[in-house]
Amino acid sequence: MEEFIKTLTEQMRCIKAREGVARELSNHIIDQTAAYEQSGMEHDKAVEKAVHEMGDPVAIGVLMDRIHRPQIDWRMILLTLVLSIAGLFCMMPVYGVEQVLFGQGLFMLAGFAVIAVVYFIDYSIIGRIGAVAYIVMTIFFWIGRNHMRTINGRIPAMSILVYLYVPVFAGILYQLRMRGYGAVIMGLVVIGITCFAITYFSATLWVIVNIGFSMIVMLFAAIRKGMFGENKKRMTTIVAAAVILPMIVMVGRISIGWRWLRWESFRLMRLEAFFHRDQYREGAGYIYNVIDDILGNAKFVGTGSSKYVDQLDFAIILDMTPLISVYVYGMIVGILLLVLLAALVLRAVKIVYSQKNQLGFLVSMACMLVIFLNGLEGILVNVGLFPYTPVIIPFLTRGGSATLVYAVLIGLLLGVHRYEKVYTDETYADQPRWRVSLKVEKR
Repeated sequence: MEEFIKTLTEQMRCIKAREGVARELSNHIIDQTAAYEQSGMEHDKAVEKAVHEMGDPVAIGVLMDRIHRPQIDWRMILLTLVLSIAGLFCMMPVYGVEQVLFGQGLFMLAGFAVIAVVYFIDYSIIGRIGAVAYIVMTIFFWIGRNHMRTINGRIPAMSILVYLYVPVFAGILYQLRMRGYGAVIMGLVVIGITCFAITYFSATLWVIVNIGFSMIVMLFAAIRKGMFGENKKRMTTIVAAAVILPMIVMVGRISIGWRWLRWESFRLMRLEAFFHRDQYREGAGYIYNVIDDILGNAKFVGTGSSKYVDQLDFAIILDMTPLISVYVYGMIVGILLLVLLAALVLRAVKIVYSQKNQLGFLVSMACMLVIFLNGLEGILVNVGLFPYTPVIIPFLTRGGSATLVYAVLIGLLLGVHRYEKVYTDETYADQPRWRVSLKVEKR
């Protein structure tokens, strides 16, 4: 049996896939041998017959080589490239051609370099160092929070960098697998600590909501996958209670009065202006009037006729890149941007649902959720269907930090897809990185 498996796996060029295939073949041969032994056959003959029935090891190995090998997701790469280039054109009316080409253009090239690096690094490392990476990132963010320049009470770069907590959380959940209720409680604790830390690092309400929501969804998904044990219903109930009860208390307090939340006055005013636009038309709600006017007077192709664009503060325009693009280029550009973002998200969703490997499933889900939530939030803010808040839309928001984070997420998605047919059900992350072999011979 050992010789058969060795000959078969030698035909496979992807070394990472050999051990998993060898384990599956060995289990199959052992099961078949046991079946023959139950029918009265001797062990040696049962093994020989089970191996013989497998067929030609070379031919099977060549077939396995075709199946279990790295693959490149060219569609995801093409979508990323097209969106990145589209983002440059959308930023030109806001920042100017020269600044975009020699600023964001260089960030874009650096972003593709980051995608390539992350793509070729084995993503299973997240399953080994998830907790350590979380601690290191927290220290890094704490240093940045105390040394980086603050604008309007927040650090813009930190508002996107903290999203890296989400894929790292996938590694933590993987490290907690098969630990029962303790793993579920620990997952909830990590979510609580993360949201509290982001309150200090980012000070942006919707960033906290997006990251907390992403982590909760991942925890539910891990439970449904049976990663923590078979008591799925009870574990789901625990998480649901831990999430729903605080929300009920929050909603009750809000119904009594907003002031109980002790939010800063400008955050409170933004929410009130969103729900009572006519009342705040000349104040905090003016931005919604501008959005409505731009969209109402936009042309299908070409520059619109809105007279309110010049009234937008430059700080707000930075978050309204898609809206300004619709005003300058026409509605057709807005439609194309929506189609491209939707195609990117759907491609990410397909990668998630194609994963049989638990770690690959969690990592790809983390990346997909961040891209989806930020993209959805950004579009809704730009069309006035969501309270105004600073947004970081995938590939449509200027800045090195945003480019870096989305590059890491795309690189991870591509890396997970790359090893989709390489890693078997028992992930490679479970296997030891070093193996010592001791052979004793009698002389």
